[in-house]
Amino acid sequence: MTNRIQPNDPSTSQQELAPAPSPRPISRRKLLAAFGATGIAATSTMLWKGNDASSVFAQVYSSDNGKGHWKDLLYLDALHFCLAVTVEELRALTEPDAAIAYYVTNPGQEGFFRYDPADTTAADNTGTVLVSSNGKRFKRDIVDVIVASWFGTKSDGVTADTAALQAALQAAQGKTLYIPKQRGPYYLSGQLFVPGNTTIEFEPGTIVQAVDTLSRVAPYERLLRLKMVENVHIRGNGATLRMNKAAYTSGEQAHCIDVSGSRNVVIENLNCNDSGGDGFYVGAYDVVSGFASCKNIVLRNCSADNNRRQGLSVISVDGLLVENCRFTNTKGTAPEAGVDLEPNGQSQPLRNIRFVNCLAQGNAGSGFLTALLKPTRQSPLIDVTFEGCTTRGNLYGFVVNNAGEGVNAPQGEIRMIDCTAEEALSSGFWDIANSADSIRRSYIRCRAINCQVTETPDSKYGFSSSFVITNADSRVRTVIGNAEYIDCQSIDTRPAPLVKHGFALKKRTAQKISNVRYFNCTTIGGNQNTYLIDSAAEHISAVNQPQLIYTVAASTAIAYDRIGSKITNKPATSAAVMSLPVPKPGMAFTFIVDAAHRLALQAHSPGDIVTPAGAKSVIACAAPGSSVTLMGRDDYKWEIASVVGDWLTDSQV
Repeated sequence: MTNRIQPNDPSTSQQELAPAPSPRPISRRKLLAAFGATGIAATSTMLWKGNDASSVFAQVYSSDNGKGHWKDLLYLDALHFCLAVTVEELRALTEPDAAIAYYVTNPGQEGFFRYDPADTTAADNTGTVLVSSNGKRFKRDIVDVIVASWFGTKSDGVTADTAALQAALQAAQGKTLYIPKQRGPYYLSGQLFVPGNTTIEFEPGTIVQAVDTLSRVAPYERLLRLKMVENVHIRGNGATLRMNKAAYTSGEQAHCIDVSGSRNVVIENLNCNDSGGDGFYVGAYDVVSGFASCKNIVLRNCSADNNRRQGLSVISVDGLLVENCRFTNTKGTAPEAGVDLEPNGQSQPLRNIRFVNCLAQGNAGSGFLTALLKPTRQSPLIDVTFEGCTTRGNLYGFVVNNAGEGVNAPQGEIRMIDCTAEEALSSGFWDIANSADSIRRSYIRCRAINCQVTETPDSKYGFSSSFVITNADSRVRTVIGNAEYIDCQSIDTRPAPLVKHGFALKKRTAQKISNVRYFNCTTIGGNQNTYLIDSAAEHISAVNQPQLIYTVAASTAIAYDRIGSKITNKPATSAAVMSLPVPKPGMAFTFIVDAAHRLALQAHSPGDIVTPAGAKSVIACAAPGSSVTLMGRDDYKWEIASVVGDWLTDSQV
């Protein structure tokens, strides 16, 4: 057994006092110096920044919580019970003493260990358990914090630290893992798994880079995986997980962080960049029954830049908050979005999802994409809100697409509230191939600013418009629609404006457009038309307060684009005939006589105007101040919804 040194004992001989070659006593001064070596970096970071301002070092070695720790030895005359050793020396020690504190001095691995004679099975993990050559177990004295460097990480950008970091993660279950800033350019690591009930805290400036060989074929590998775990909190403090993107020129599944089948996860202030797939992935990859969906996930103040497929993919989740996050410069393989919400099957939910004050910028695809090809009417109700989010310089700004019809029509609602799409290469808000009996889309106080940057005028999907509802040639739909726009604006402030229409409803082939409502939607700048309405549209309403006004000086055909507006003959110098379009259910126009000239409304087909005096083909009035509002009916006739003055005396059957 190792001799314990008893100070101030006159009966002890000089030979007995002589320290063994290994281990060796450590003086108070050297011990404090050792504390400084290992503790300065950790204490300076102030790991806990809340009400408890203690450091990593204090958490490990203090006794403020009422438990006795090796800090107490500093105040005892029995200081010589502490012996300084290296990890290698401790593993070579075959006759340890349970009453002695062994202080490991290896740089980055410093700390107190104690022999545990009762343990004969614990595995040597380098960091918290060391096993001697004859099976003696030494346990590190810890409270709630594990330090990654204890496990022998090199962090030199050359040596793969996968095993050391994984050992640290496993040892940190139920505790906090502190990952100090690397000594070299970065930590190099393969795939890592995070256990449940774990907090990970990165020192500011930390970089962890994936090896270039993560598997791009099933089973896929990701840099950091949270698979079927719960209660995980990652505090990034500005740290970065990244890959060598140039090594991942094929495939799309090499993600920085994969959260699958997990719940109660918070990730804060972390950057996920340059991946061969997604920066962040939230879904159900490789999970077993009972763990299919993520639940209660938070991403806060995170960023994803220059990833190959998406900044963030959301596949399956019930409860997701993404707040103050940035998703930028995605490019490599479709869909190349900042964010893509896209279930892989009808049972995977998109529920209780909120994006708040997030930015998607410079992505080769959409800024925020919600793709609904796989959900059906049997899927869980979809509930997604984007609030105060901004897109800038993407192909499209906000996109919802591919919701089917009939049994394939997913239900629920997607809301965009106070969102802004700036400088989209095509449309700012693009609603494509969503059936009228599928999920409702609401655009509330949204703005599209200087969009249609590179699209050719009147392109087949953009129509030189800021807000678009249309269909895709590849998606068969009978009727598209079921959307509303409230207090939305199309703005074009450029010297050479590129937006021709604020709001477009256009079919692609034989489908109809139905159930779309506009309330107080306006355009600013560029001499835009407010609406571009296809002749296939019906059950479309537009209300503006005050009502939009268009003036006509001579006979003309009235287009559906004038929906909801007042049409006045104020500049006319003679009688004029307004040729009405084919009546469509829900559409309304108001005509006003301001100039003292006959204003006639000519039906598209005989008898299309239903009046109290019977069916008419023409109604007319020349009395200034007179007005009439015509409303389209379900039987495809015009009905007089309101009238001022006599429009029937001067009329025709």
